[in-house]
This record gives sequence, structure tokens and C-alpha cells, in this order.
Amino acid sequence: MLRPNLISSRYVSDFHEGEIYHHGAIQITPMRNREYINKYRDGLILGANPGLSLQLGYEDPDYKLKKEKYGIEKSVLVSQGFIFNAGFGLSVHDISFNAIANLSYSDLRFGVPVFEGDVIYGKSEVLGKVFRKDGATNGSVQVRTTIYNQRGESVLEYVRQVLVRAESGKSYPKASTIISQPSKIDIKKTVLPKVYHDLSKDFLGKNGKTFEGFKVGDVYHGLFEDAIDLVTFSWLQIATLNDAAVHHNPSSNFIGYGGGVKGRAEGEVSGHLPLAYHLGMNSGSHDAPTYPGDIVQLLFASGKEGPHEKIRARIEVLDTNKIDGRDDIGIITIKLTGEKYVTDGGMKALEAAKFGGIDQIYVEGGNRFLKVLTLEQVLAVPTRKAFK
Repeated sequence: MLRPNLISSRYVSDFHEGEIYHHGAIQITPMRNREYINKYRDGLILGANPGLSLQLGYEDPDYKLKKEKYGIEKSVLVSQGFIFNAGFGLSVHDISFNAIANLSYSDLRFGVPVFEGDVIYGKSEVLGKVFRKDGATNGSVQVRTTIYNQRGESVLEYVRQVLVRAESGKSYPKASTIISQPSKIDIKKTVLPKVYHDLSKDFLGKNGKTFEGFKVGDVYHGLFEDAIDLVTFSWLQIATLNDAAVHHNPSSNFIGYGGGVKGRAEGEVSGHLPLAYHLGMNSGSHDAPTYPGDIVQLLFASGKEGPHEKIRARIEVLDTNKIDGRDDIGIITIKLTGEKYVTDGGMKALEAAKFGGIDQIYVEGGNRFLKVLTLEQVLAVPTRKAFK
């Protein structure tokens, strides 16, 4: 398959059901993990508080080797938000370098914990494809990706669909071989956190709640709102080996990496559940493009000051459940929604991109908003019993 003009050369016709791609590896260095926590203001403290994780029994089985080989004195838990992005980045060359957009996630489950210094590997199996109309010049490819560590243990598994271009001049009839996915993850297949015990109430901070504090129908808004600039988007892509072309292309207005939008939205709401442990995700979608805030200012707002493409996030509690044999945790299912402020410059950017969802923009309090992210996430949250 000779296409020398592209680093990665798969068009939609190059994906075949049953094929398995091995994606290579990346080491999760302490700098990368901690910089992600800082840049995206990830407030889930199990991945940011070494003392707490050690107190709860999270001890790296390879800590001696890492100290001798890499000079890592204390290899602590890695942020689950960063694990997602690192695993995703591994698959880009083989799956989505030549993609138009990442569409959705389903049946996402976290596996064993990842510690700083771990090396993670990835592989993906092609499950199916769909062409949504006759004469389609792109198609959606469905893959199952598995990320595993140096001991061969699964740390993350998920199904995603990616919109991929057809070769120039080619089109395809309407067809689908997509495999239906479960609407909810199987909790029995998830890896529960270690037992929460003897926690200080100080860990909850000003806004954090125990499991009992979450009721179905409750809505919690993000504790801050912020844009993502090009440097912050690009740092995450570099740190996770994600070089998808659409994020580096001036003709696409440097569409922001969806994992960065996810990280910002999760960071904004994390203060409500700082001790949560991600079990998985039932479903998720990227609903509209987000651009680096400074790029919108430069290209579409005459360089004016001000945060364009600022993200605001909220969570809605969809379900709460207890776990047999565990009185220290409960399981909550939340819908995380991310929206962006659409300024005059942002509107011009959407029009230039010929975005088909302009009619989805709505006005509230004198500001225009557009939904950019919807995730249905499943988390374990400590109960009152877990506190001193």
C-alpha cells in the first residue's frame, strides 16, 4: 500500500473487519502525568496525592525496577484522564491520522491501575464500517481498542467510531457492518478501587460530596470556566504521541483535540467528586468542533483580547447504586456535558468550517452556547463509612 505523501495512509477502504493493528508503546513519565494534572486542573486527587494513594494500598509492583532503571523515586498513580489520552494517542497513526472526526465511544472500561513509569501498549480490532448514504465520500469505522501495561494487564478497553475519508474520486453505496454495543458497561467486568478507609473530610474540599450526597436528577455546574489555548492542546497531543492531521492543519482552523476538551470539562467538575474513581463510560460523543481560544482571536476576532471558545461543564446524576460486599463505595452514573461560548469570532470560525450544526446554537443570559461534548460516565465514590 504505497502512499508516500502521508505518514499514515489508511482511507476508509483500507479498513477490513477482523484486522488487528498493533500501535506501539509509550512510557507514562512522572512529568507527563503531573503536567496533565496541572494544565487541565484535574481535581481527582487519587492521581495527584501520593500520600493518599499509598494510604489506600496503591503500591507499584515494579517500583524497585523503576527506581534502579529510570531513577523514579516514588511511582504513584497516574490520572485516569491522562491514561485515556495516552491510550487514545497510541492508536492515532493506525486509525485516525487521516480521519475527519472522532465520533463516539462506547463500552469503555478501565482496568488495573497505572503507575508513573509504566509502559503502555495498544492494539485495535476493526469491528465494522458504515456508509450512511449512497455516494458517500467518507465512512464511519468502528474499532475496539485495548491498552495494556508491561505485564500484559489490561488498563483500558473501549469501542470508538471514527469518520474517515475515502480516497479522492471514490464513493460508496449505503451499507453497514457496525456491531451493536451495550447501552451500559458491565460493572462485573470493571476493576473496582481499593477499599477507601480512614479518609479525612479535608479531602472533600469545599464542594466535594460523599456517595450519599448524590441524588438522581441533581445537576452540578463546573467550578470554573476556561478556554484552551493552542499550546495546551498541542502539549497534550505531543505528550501522548497524537499527531492527527486535523489538529495541525491551518485549513481546519486547528480543530482542538477532543481529548483536551474532555480533560478541561472533567477538570471543571472534578471538585464535586474529588475522591471519585473512574470505572468506565457507557457512551460518549463529540458534538461540535472546538478551536484553540487564541487561534480564534487571531484568525477571526482581529486579535482582540478575551477568552474565545471558553468551555463550561456540568454533570447530571443519572443513577446511583450500591455494591454488594462494599460499604465504603457507591456507584454513580453521570452525564457530563461540555458547552462552549460562541463569540462573534467563534461564529465566523464555524461558518468558515461550514459546520452543519449552526442551528444548534442557543442563547442564554445574553451569551451564545453550543454543546461540544456529551459523556455518560460511571464512577465509584466513597461513602460516609470511608471517612474517620
